[in-house]
This record gives sequence, C-alpha cells and structure tokens, in this order.
Amino acid sequence: MNSKNQIDKLKGNLKKRNYKAFFFFIVFTLFIWLFVQMSKVYNHQLDLQFHIENVPKSLILEQTDQTLSAQIKQSGFKILAIHLFNSSVDVDFNQLDSTANQYEYDLIKHKAEITKTLKLSSEDLTFAQDTLSFDYYVLTTRKLKIKSALKVNFGKGFDSLTSFKFDPSYIEVSGNDSILKALDYVATEEKTFDNVSDTLSGQIDIQKIDSLSVNYLTEKINFTLPVAKFTEGTFEIPIEFENPELNEQLLIFPKTVKVNFKTSLSNYERIDESGFKVIAKYKPDDQFMFLELFKKPKYVKSVSLENYKVDYLIKK
Repeated sequence: MNSKNQIDKLKGNLKKRNYKAFFFFIVFTLFIWLFVQMSKVYNHQLDLQFHIENVPKSLILEQTDQTLSAQIKQSGFKILAIHLFNSSVDVDFNQLDSTANQYEYDLIKHKAEITKTLKLSSEDLTFAQDTLSFDYYVLTTRKLKIKSALKVNFGKGFDSLTSFKFDPSYIEVSGNDSILKALDYVATEEKTFDNVSDTLSGQIDIQKIDSLSVNYLTEKINFTLPVAKFTEGTFEIPIEFENPELNEQLLIFPKTVKVNFKTSLSNYERIDESGFKVIAKYKPDDQFMFLELFKKPKYVKSVSLENYKVDYLIKK
C-alpha cells in the first residue's frame, strides 16, 4: 500500500470518528436539556376521570364516569406520569351524598383521598369545582319465573315423570318499569345432557339480555331432574260418550280402545284402568266420532291411543 492510500484511509477514519462524536454530543446535550426541563415545576391543567363503583342494583346512575378539570403544580416528570398511568380516580358509591334528586361527590371533603391516589400533596392540586353531581333513577323490582333451556337425551329405558325443578324458582330483576313489563320469564343457559340414566342436579347460569338495562339479583340457579327406569304398559279402556244421553241414541264400534303409556317401574303397580278415561265426541256432520283422552293417572307419560276415531250408528 503506497503512502497516498494510507493518507486517504486516515482521513476517512478521522471523518467517520468525528461524525459519531458529533452525533453523540448532540444526543447527550438534548438529553441534558430535556432532563432539566422535565425537572422544573409547572402549573398544568389536567383532566381527571372519576368512576363510581359498587352502585346498588336498585338504582341507576345516568353517568358513572365524569371528567373534571383540575390544576396541578408539579414537575414535568410527575405530570407526564399522571397523564400516562394515574389520571383516573375510583370512587365507592357509599362516598356519595344524597340530595333531593341527585347524588353528589364532595371533592373538597375527599381531597386527601384523591391526592393520595394521584400521589400528590393537597397543596399541589386545585379543582375547577367543589362537587360532582350524578343524576339517578330508582329501579322497579319484579319477580320472573325460570324457563328451562335444558335438553335431556335419556339412556335406553330411562325417563322422568317431571320437568326440571329450579331453586330459586323465581328470580328478582330490577330495571326501568317499561322494560320489566315486557319480560315474562328468565331463561337458563342452553345445555344438553346425553345418555342420562340417573337423577340430574347441578348449577346453571341464567341467560342475561345484554341489550336491555336490567339487573339480575341472582345469576346462577340450582336444578334437579329425577330420573328412573321406565317401562311401557297397555290397557283396554271402554269408550264413553261426551254427553251420556247419547247412549240411548248412538252405537259405537269398537267400544274400547287401547291406551299405551310409560311409567317408572316403581309406579307401575299403582296404575290401573280406572285411572284412564276416553270420551267420544259426536258432531252430526262428521262421519266418525273422534276420541279424546279425558283423564290419565299423574304417574304416567307418553300416553297415546291406538285409534283416535271410531265408527258410529244412529239407533232407530
């Protein structure tokens, strides 16, 4: 390498090193200036967000959040930290004072708590007003029955004589009277039980209507469904006239009808023909008389007639 090339290389290195040094000096100077500026004390206007917590379910605040303009005297670093991390104040509902038609939060009375939350001293914070006001309205309370959205697929040979029982059987809800008047029930969450062969019990959530401003005083309910082994039975039941006087005027055939039913094994012996009653309904213009199951024992389900109409003749 000749002397000229060595000189050019040396000039390049010097230029490169001077550039980095210059850049470092600018950044360092900027950092020192920023640190000095942020260390100074400023009077700064700050928007504080107040949020009301634990509002009773029996009433509604029209605004649970309000913004308040305040003046703080602090260093730039502290002001920046409050802006980024700590400009919200949570207020428990019990700290509000009740007036004729509003609830009020006394900022002066609770100033020590507010400044503690913001990690300031009382002298460093000045409010633009003395109180925050919250309009409210009292909710109407109503009891609604529970409607089941539970489905059961029983195992072979198993069934239940009853429907689901819920505890509580009614749920109290609160809200605007006009909204509650449109509600007839509260439904459970949808759930399906498969291959069930034993009594079901447990806890289920209710279905809340998110689109409506309604408070649910209970959100979980207990359920029970007795399940037992079932068997089928059949009886031959005499057909009776809806109007007994027709016995003298009409003849029907056949005079009996088979009634099929299901019941639990434990109740099978309690079932007999006397628990069923089938009537024939007569209409002069009809070619047949239609049958109706008029009575059945309370221990049976899935009751069906083998035929639902019979022929008839008019006696002469």
